[in-house]
Amino acid sequence: MLGSGVEFYLILVIFAIPGIALGFTVHEYCHAALANGYGDPTPRRQGRLSLNPANQIDPLGLVMLLVIGFGFARPVMYNPAYVRRGHQRALLSAAGPLSNLVMAAAIGLLLRGLTAADPSLSTCIVPSFNLPALGYVYWFLVEAFYVNVILCLFNLIPIPPLDGFGVAEGLLGGRLPGLFRWLEMQRNGLFIALIVLILVVPTLLGGFNPLYQGIRDVFNTLWLQVVSGPPPAIYFPNVLYALIPGGQSLASALGTPCLAG
Repeated sequence: MLGSGVEFYLILVIFAIPGIALGFTVHEYCHAALANGYGDPTPRRQGRLSLNPANQIDPLGLVMLLVIGFGFARPVMYNPAYVRRGHQRALLSAAGPLSNLVMAAAIGLLLRGLTAADPSLSTCIVPSFNLPALGYVYWFLVEAFYVNVILCLFNLIPIPPLDGFGVAEGLLGGRLPGLFRWLEMQRNGLFIALIVLILVVPTLLGGFNPLYQGIRDVFNTLWLQVVSGPPPAIYFPNVLYALIPGGQSLASALGTPCLAG
């Protein structure tokens, strides 16, 4: 047992916050840095050329992420007059998710070194408040690894306002202008449908989450390639943990992604 639902939820929040702050900050900074590299002064004027999390994280988006597992950072604004070519728009949109992939790889290498130094860390199946000193380091890194994988893959979904749409529009917008105009017109409906897919469909499917199934598979693959060894069980904060007692069975019942091998 993992203890009460409240305790388990607080554990997840504490271990996830540093990774969320890092992932959001680097993601948005890379968007801003590339726009600035194209000569656009907008990100600099708005204070977005910064690695200070306070300049990149949206407080409401952070709270939503920690409460329901779905949130957002402050989007970087850019002037289309400076980012006119399709490949520039595609690269600008891809910069954020790619930075999260690089961060995940870097964190994975740290985890590889840490587990090589202390193989017993791989036996820490779930995070808790009762860990050796290196165990806390291990779980902060595990959650940061996981968060960056999520940010990379989720943002590459090709619907507005996610980065994947910007990548697709930059590469294919000139060939399929009608399709991308239609997608822009339907952005609110498409985004609501995505939220339903994430938050409602898993309940209807008895816990199966089609989006997080893909994220889990990528996480496991990257873990095996970069960190090595069996991937740990992993969970993301969701306030429902604080409302319902339980442990691993609770995660399964809620459809929360558990990345056990």
